[in-house]
Amino acid sequence: MEIVSVTFSHSINEFRNYLIESNRSMNTIKSYIQDLLILENWLFSRHADPIMVEVITKTDLKDFEREIKTTSSLSPATVNRKLVSVKKWANYLFESKFSPVNLGQEISIMKVQKQNTIRWLTRQEVGRLLHAVQLTKLKNFQKGLLHETLIILLVNVGLRIEEACSLTKNSISFRNNLVNVLGKGSKHRVLPLTEKTKSHILFWLENRENDSDYILVSSRSSQLSTRAAQHILKKYSTLLGIEITPHSLRHTYCKQLADSGVGLQSIADLAGHSSMDTTRIYVTPSIKELQNALKKTEF
Repeated sequence: MEIVSVTFSHSINEFRNYLIESNRSMNTIKSYIQDLLILENWLFSRHADPIMVEVITKTDLKDFEREIKTTSSLSPATVNRKLVSVKKWANYLFESKFSPVNLGQEISIMKVQKQNTIRWLTRQEVGRLLHAVQLTKLKNFQKGLLHETLIILLVNVGLRIEEACSLTKNSISFRNNLVNVLGKGSKHRVLPLTEKTKSHILFWLENRENDSDYILVSSRSSQLSTRAAQHILKKYSTLLGIEITPHSLRHTYCKQLADSGVGLQSIADLAGHSSMDTTRIYVTPSIKELQNALKKTEF
């Protein structure tokens, strides 16, 4: 195989162009190039300037791997990101005939235990949220009742924000206590409706000022938009100093199910998860839960 002789700097420029043509994000490209510049600076202690790609060996890259794994203060995730950058660059060199071998073939990525960083609300935090909504109802009953219904659909039914805003009266069987949901990827699922949540939805439908086929309506529109719904939650988030998003409320729904002993498969079915790995996070201790556990045991 005929090899094209290039300098390290030239190979970085060619790799950057390749990433751009591959429609990689600018942030990704920037990270890759920064990582390769670190490697280039490290190689200056071994090779003459300018560094030619053809003189770089697998041993060089294995030594680089060993050094950043053992002597740097970088987190395992950051180390892995740098090694991935080097491996992708090395693979590009080999495929583009800038190197006779894949220099990064023997580089190994560190195994990092996954931490659960998903944010859900505690029952106390949900209580604070609903209390704040009650105060809104005292000032503006219609607005507060809309806010309450939105939150109920997210935290008691586990709907995604798009699903909640698209929910229609025909989607709900009040006789059978069932909610028909068309979720992500046009996947259909049927959810049970508790008496308490059903009563709240019926109360909202009987007392809202604007009639519409959609459950959630505002004073200005026959269908509450997802952006408007997100804006509502953001206002309460700012007011209470709690991270309140459509996702955190849906996560709260799933977490409450898990804490109540509901099986993972049932939670996955109720939430419309396509992968059990997504559901498993609710039985994996979160960072906050681990911190609370440490507070109880530390000296």
